[in-house]
Amino acid sequence: MSTVYLHIGMPKTATTALQTFLPLNQKILNRQGFVYPDMPFHFDGIGIRRNGHFLTFWMRRKQHPEWKKGFEVVEKATRRYENIILSDENLWSRQRLKKFWKRVKKKIYRMNADIKVIVYLRRQDDQVESHWNQKVKSYKVHITKSFEDYMRDGGYDYMPFDYDKALDRIADRIGKENLIVRPFEKQQFVGGTIFSDFINALGLEYTDEYELPPYTANVRLPDNAVEIKRQVNHLFEGNDLYDFYSEAIVGAFGTGLLKERPRPKTSMFSPEQRAEFMKRYEEGNAYVAREYLGREDGVLFYDDPDALPQWKPDDREMMEDTVRILGGADVYLYEQQEEIRRQIQEIYDTLPFAAYRRLAGKKKP
Repeated sequence: MSTVYLHIGMPKTATTALQTFLPLNQKILNRQGFVYPDMPFHFDGIGIRRNGHFLTFWMRRKQHPEWKKGFEVVEKATRRYENIILSDENLWSRQRLKKFWKRVKKKIYRMNADIKVIVYLRRQDDQVESHWNQKVKSYKVHITKSFEDYMRDGGYDYMPFDYDKALDRIADRIGKENLIVRPFEKQQFVGGTIFSDFINALGLEYTDEYELPPYTANVRLPDNAVEIKRQVNHLFEGNDLYDFYSEAIVGAFGTGLLKERPRPKTSMFSPEQRAEFMKRYEEGNAYVAREYLGREDGVLFYDDPDALPQWKPDDREMMEDTVRILGGADVYLYEQQEEIRRQIQEIYDTLPFAAYRRLAGKKKP
């Protein structure tokens, strides 16, 4: 009997990094009876490595043939491998809907396979701040709201932050013994990295044989950079050209322009805001620690959130960061333009009349 490991997120817990890591180490996993199957389809705006995304269409499965095709891929994989891994971060929120697990279980059980669910939990205040950061950074959403406005308007309400209720719901559907819960904190990772921790969650041993992704996926912007990006977002609302400039800003940061000057990490939360926000989840988090991690002390997260000072808009290095980021964005766009020009020239040089054009331009001796 095979086992389907369903990695359901939550979002902003290095899911993109894991979805890069697993295909990169496919051969190692295969030797140990695991497979991270490729799907013969993809969705617009969704990374091709998110092989579990087809499950999010369970309510509209008749309109989405990917629902059936995805399970056909999984069933074929069960004939060759004992363990199949599917991953998609959107499942963390979609699984709350009525009958989700009933539909998924029915399909998997028909393959004579078991199901196990892996979920990473990020401290709620850190999670909501990371979500805001991502929405400001994104060239698809690019919100202009300040963090204070975002919190006041409840921009995070769609996320299930009552972890106790969410986990109990899953456990009721698939059995508590089939639910693997991991805190998303570096100091709690087995082996010190998200990669070694995930391999451990699969019941495997992490060794030096595993290859790490060559880049950091979906990097979070530091607070100065995200404020600069938020202000730029105001300038391009409703403008199709925004996508290019937004990519340039994020690309400029990715080149390491701000890494030359290390600085302490900061938070958008004030200590008072954080305490008030986290108070509503205190009891539920303690329940999760006891019931799902076996911790009698009821401590789910170990990091000290108050260790981070609050970011201030009058940061003394803001001007320098602004020049570096926007200047870097301009350089990035120039390089892209030159690359396009080079490609056009290559195409032009292959045209039949190009040789005559070059000859005509030569001077007679």
